Amino acid sequence: MRSTGGVSRSDVPLPFDVALDAVPVPARRSPAPAPEDGKQVHRLVGAHLTSRGLPPGSDLVINPRRPRRGEVAVVRSGGRTRVGIFDLERGRAVLRSDRGTRWLPPDTVFVGVAALASPTLDGMPTG
Repeated sequence: MRSTGGVSRSDVPLPFDVALDAVPVPARRSPAPAPEDGKQVHRLVGAHLTSRGLPPGSDLVINPRRPRRGEVAVVRSGGRTRVGIFDLERGRAVLRSDRGTRWLPPDTVFVGVAALASPTLDGMPTG
């Protein structure tokens, strides 16, 4: 049986409720700073390149050129930005990562190649 009534008169706030300002807010990382020379920066979200020493949260400075085999490439495909090691398999372009190989469709836009990477240093004091 389901109750259809509103708040009961016997419902009173408990004296030990936690104040909203006492609840810790998770820290948010600010977006990657843009370099002064106008190059693009991409922050890795997933653990796709951890075997290459790039954990989630690493910043990649993008050199806007077409990738060669074995380079860390940034592409746009299907409305999403993807990062991986560029390679060819059976004559088709693929991105390899720790999670497997992804075939790139013909409409893929090559954003560029990771020219410089700055891995995260979690736990280090800031400023």
